[in-house]
Amino acid sequence: MFYLKEPNSKKKTLIIVQYYVAKDKGKFKLSTNIKINPDNWDKKNRIPIRKRGGGGAESQNILDRLNEINKKIDIARSKYGKELTIGDLKLVFKINKDKLIYALDCLQEFIDERIKIGEVSKNSIYKHQILYKRIMEFELHTERQYKLTELNSEFFINFTIFLRQEHNLFDNTLYRYIGFFKTFLRWCIKKGYSPPMDFVDVHIKKQPADAIALSRQEVELIENAKLTGAKDKARDLFLIGIYSGQRFSDYSVFEKADLRGNLIHKVAKKTGAMSFIPLTDKLKSILDKYEWVLPKISSQKFNKRIQKICKKLKINEEIKFTYNKGNTRREEIKQKWEKISSHTARRTYITRSAEDGVADHLIMAVCGIKDPKTLNKYKKINKETLFESTKGIF
Repeated sequence: MFYLKEPNSKKKTLIIVQYYVAKDKGKFKLSTNIKINPDNWDKKNRIPIRKRGGGGAESQNILDRLNEINKKIDIARSKYGKELTIGDLKLVFKINKDKLIYALDCLQEFIDERIKIGEVSKNSIYKHQILYKRIMEFELHTERQYKLTELNSEFFINFTIFLRQEHNLFDNTLYRYIGFFKTFLRWCIKKGYSPPMDFVDVHIKKQPADAIALSRQEVELIENAKLTGAKDKARDLFLIGIYSGQRFSDYSVFEKADLRGNLIHKVAKKTGAMSFIPLTDKLKSILDKYEWVLPKISSQKFNKRIQKICKKLKINEEIKFTYNKGNTRREEIKQKWEKISSHTARRTYITRSAEDGVADHLIMAVCGIKDPKTLNKYKKINKETLFESTKGIF
């Protein structure tokens, strides 16, 4: 199938051939290196409009060249049948397809494949869709489209500068963007593409997160608060997170069928890791309150309600937060309630458990954490505990 690269152009534009390859569940795209004025293109039949005179000769010449391309594809189809791959077409046309495929087209293939396979979470798909959007914005900013072969070190330098300046991204967020990008490019390599390997040397230094955990006294304030309606439901969900050590996507959904003895067996939605959650009296009490069918609420609304609750309870310790953007460091003072979110519950469970001397491997089993390094990132020091434990040293 042929189509115009810029169908609304007032000047001549390239004719692109596109062919869907069932074996790879992807599209083979190739610039024919033939240009035509969109006014001379039959949009319905996707061929040049037949004309008389000199214009007719040009039209026929283009049509003949397009027919030659179709013949090559037909030959490949006859030779390989259902086993035809994009790589086979690449050999048939004797070209380095990577020089002709656009990065965004390839990224869309990657996203589509992940959706079809269904082995990744909606959150992961969403993050790669955001990456797609940012690359598209960068292309509009630079007024050019990037081919897969142009994703070199210069591209990454300029893309990084763009994200820092236009989207005010700090290093930890930028670190995640680049991580998503690298995942995509490694997929490209597995698919037989040959993007520049410059991305291997692209590094954004990740800074320790200033995330917070709640003290026991703060947890008790939340437990004992007189709340009703939506705030009461949000508080209950938050406490379930604190009592279970799960992510919001997991602690907002519990099923009685997962209960085996006094442990809830739960597979993490994000990672697929198994968690073994003790059904403590406090956790059981809230689950029974809702007959194990927990209230439905988006994470955004949930975070806002929890922050309002914590603000009213005067969980307002002033904390300094640090953000890095390359060589620039920014510091800001925030009250604690402003930084509390759904993930604070999981961090609170891990921090409190560690303070009580629960072995790391047991905390990891409850939370579904596989790497001890990940566990250490969650642990936060309670300053009062630190003072009481060390004041008698000297």
